[in-house]
Amino acid sequence: MELVIERLEESQKYLAQKYCLLVLGLGMPDKHHMACGKEKVSDTQKDWKFFEAFFTFCTYVAWVVFRRQYLLEIDEEIGRLFRTNMFNSARRRREEEESGQEKRRMNFVQFRRMMAKRPAIKTTVHMRSPALSTLLPSPKEHAQNLFEKSRGQMGVPIQTSNQKELVTYESVAMPIVGILGEPRSMFDTSTLLPNEQEQASEPSKRNASLISENNARVQETLELAMKMLAPVGVLIK
Repeated sequence: MELVIERLEESQKYLAQKYCLLVLGLGMPDKHHMACGKEKVSDTQKDWKFFEAFFTFCTYVAWVVFRRQYLLEIDEEIGRLFRTNMFNSARRRREEEESGQEKRRMNFVQFRRMMAKRPAIKTTVHMRSPALSTLLPSPKEHAQNLFEKSRGQMGVPIQTSNQKELVTYESVAMPIVGILGEPRSMFDTSTLLPNEQEQASEPSKRNASLISENNARVQETLELAMKMLAPVGVLIK
């Protein structure tokens, strides 16, 4: 478990580096909302469309990697990494579904008390996503790191991964995760579905049409995202 946590932290640091390149718009002024510093006014619509396409692309790629399972969980985790829980639409939808019955039973006073628990706008605008705070922690997160270092000086062991330099992508051994690390010959080159699954007994006409429709929708979404991200393909490995 310690090795898994260490690899996870290293991977998140690498992800944070690449995400910062996208946020700053390095090497892609035509996609950046301020033309990589050349413009003085932000094009918020361009910025919103680009990152919505990017988050959708990441969600579906991870879904395909994990053999087209756990789509809702992946969508929520992508939202947590890049949006924070406050702006995580997938998590908000799940919580609204879970608390829907409870909200309907609330009176006005109870509803106001629940809404008052949300953080103030001044706090919200300074929130940082886990992807950014990995490299650029907030003052509060930085103080927590200093506290952990002081504990280490007092003899309390701390995680050694915080004291290591960022491991480069090439030096991290690639384990088999989902379909990553598996021989390409085991999968169909166009759908990335396992060959065994395609050679299995043919499904009913209704199931076959649903599967075909779903695959077409996924392919259309990925193609749209690739068009939006085409100039930055070299940044995404």
